[in-house]
This record gives sequence, C-alpha cells and structure tokens, in this order.
Amino acid sequence: MDSIRPERNGWRRFFNVVLWFFGGAFNIALVALVAIGVYRVTMWGFEQGGNFAYSATTRGYDYAFEFILEEDTPVAEVARMLDEMGVINDHRLFMLERFMTGSVEYYRAGTFNLNFNMTSSELHAELRRRPQERAPHLVITIPEGLTIRQMAEYFEYRGFFTAEEFIYVANYGHFSFGFLRDVPAQGTTGRLYRLEGYLFPDTYFIPVVPTPGCIITPMLRRFDEIFDDDMRALANEMGLTIDEVVIMASIIERETRLASERPLVSQVIHRRLAQGWNLEMCSTVAYVLDVPRDRLLLVDLQIESPFNTYRNRGLPVGPIASPGRAALYAALNPANTTYMFFVLRDPATGAHHFSHTLAEHNAADARYRQD
Repeated sequence: MDSIRPERNGWRRFFNVVLWFFGGAFNIALVALVAIGVYRVTMWGFEQGGNFAYSATTRGYDYAFEFILEEDTPVAEVARMLDEMGVINDHRLFMLERFMTGSVEYYRAGTFNLNFNMTSSELHAELRRRPQERAPHLVITIPEGLTIRQMAEYFEYRGFFTAEEFIYVANYGHFSFGFLRDVPAQGTTGRLYRLEGYLFPDTYFIPVVPTPGCIITPMLRRFDEIFDDDMRALANEMGLTIDEVVIMASIIERETRLASERPLVSQVIHRRLAQGWNLEMCSTVAYVLDVPRDRLLLVDLQIESPFNTYRNRGLPVGPIASPGRAALYAALNPANTTYMFFVLRDPATGAHHFSHTLAEHNAADARYRQD
C-alpha cells in the first residue's frame, strides 16, 4: 500500500495544478466578460443618453447666428433665453446636463457664434470660449399697427433675411412665453400668422447679422413686460382672455390714429359685442385684402373670411396688427358713453364722428363721405 502513495500524490498534484490553471483562466475570462459587458452597457448608455439629450435640446436645422450677452449671465438665464429663441427644446434638460458635468455658474458677457444644430454640449463649449469683443448693433424701430407680413417685408428690404423665413419662424418657431399657450396654432382657426398682434412695436437693438429668432424673441419679451399683472388681472375681471384683448386692441390701433379716440372706439367695440351686433369694422376686412385700399368697396364687405366682421358676429379669429401700449390700455378701459357708430370726418387728421343711433350715423356718413 505504501509503495503506491507517491504515485497517487503525484497525480493529485498534477490535477490540482490543472484545476488551478483552468480555474484561474476561467476567473480571468469571467472578469474580462463582465468588464466588456459593463463597458458595452456603459457606452450604450452614454450613446442613448447622448441621443436623448441631442433630440431633447437641439432644433436640428443648420442656421448660424450671433448670440450676445450684454453682461455676465447665470447659466439658468442663458438656458431660458436659448429655449425662448428655439435653439434648445427644454432649458431644464440643458441645466440638468450642466449640473451633472459640474459646469460654470455663469457665462461671460460678449458675442458668441452659435448654430441651431448644435447639441447642448456644443452650445456649452462655445459659450465657455473667450467671447469676442461686443459686435456692433443695428437699431430698428417697429411702429404701432404693422402686420407680421409688413414687418417681414421690411426685414427683407433691410437685407436681414427673406420675408418667408421670418414668417415661417413666427408661425412654427418654439417660444416659451406663458401668454402664447392660449394662442391657437397657425392655420387651426383661420389665423394667417400665429404671432400676429404679439410682436410688440418698439425700438430694438439687434445684431448686424440677425436671425428671425433674434428679433422675434425680444419683441415677445417686450409684450410680456407691457401686458403686466395689472392688465392680466383687469382682463380676468372683465371675463376676457389675453388673446381677446389683443384682438380688440389691434382693431383699435387700426381704426384710429388719435389718442383721444381710442377709448371711444374701444367702447363701441364692447357695446356691439355685448348687444350681439356685428362689429362692422373696415380694418378687419382691409386686413385680408390682397391690395390695400383707403376706402373699402361694397364688394369688399362680402368677402368670405373669418376676419370679415360685416358678415360674422363677434371678434375676428385673430389680431389684425401689432397694437401698442395705448391701444392695449384702451381695450381694457373703454370710455363710458353710449356710442354705437363712428365715421371718418377728417382724412388729414384721422378724426372721426361718433354717433349713438343709426339715423345719426347715416346723416354723418352722408356729410363726411369722400366721393
């Protein structure tokens, strides 16, 4: 029995070595497989996360523009500005990515070259570069009463971009202002332009090479400042939406040039609506004419359009121009009279004659008619 023990022990040691070798190799292979699996899952996660972030934070079309920060600005404020301009889809996702990467708290003042097709990370990287010296600005003044079409043609005349580019962004661009939530989408109710009435007329400083969004965003922001909490509260007390106030104000803006007449025109509109009368405002018909006329023809009053207040009761489906502060105020503060009619009496000054009854109005119309 003792003579065979060394042989058995030898075989046992041999098998132990073999088992140790294969066991170690198996463990190494297992660790390698796990590492490869973790790597692949991690890379897949980064890829999917990147795809999600890209789709969630970029607009996707190639359009370069200058982005100007007047002063050092918190990242959160810059994210909101980019969101309002439509460069990113969600400022919260932009902020979340900045938080996860431990990025800066503010961006330095200056001029930056951005593009609508940049990802969130690319935007952040560009904004962290040393900014250029402040670029020269242009000054534009938009008067009260212009339509979006007229603004677009003016911007094309200035050589900024084509009129259709401006109209497209105005109709389909993404602008994160609360007052736009109740504005119907372009084409859904017969509106010609989604932002008609909301591009506030004022003087603006814009980049030398602007994009439509660089002009639209500050105009919407200015409207948000002008139509303040007091106006919103008064509209709510009167049972009016912001959109209804803007529609009324746009008619007031187009119907009279005189400050003293705005509350009177507003009062006529409110009384006619309250009594179920057609508004019969020439300005609403003129809005849809292909060729503007100083005086409407009888055939014009028969036009089939949701803006024709001679044929349709109530307010038109949307604003007909961009009203100024005074017209917005007048829409919410009509005069305390019983006028129901008015007719132009002095084309040079734009003054009107206001009447209480149809008989008075017909007599005034005959007196002041310009044949």
